[in-house]
Amino acid sequence: MPISVTATEVARNFNGVMEKARAAGSVTVIKNSHPIAQIIPIDEVKEEQDMVKLTEEFMDEYDDMFVELAK
Repeated sequence: MPISVTATEVARNFNGVMEKARAAGSVTVIKNSHPIAQIIPIDEVKEEQDMVKLTEEFMDEYDDMFVELAK
């Protein structure tokens, strides 16, 4: 379930918001009824970066097959 907090809540209760982000995987920060930022635990970011790197390596390794399949 997505979690949103106001920018004011972030300013007043930063540690609490960090705990929410850790528990939920991310927190969206809202200001003037619009999302302005997303707080993501570093573990989530690293995991995403690892997946991107793995995907790039896979694409590089099998590039010739993808070219053939695209014909």
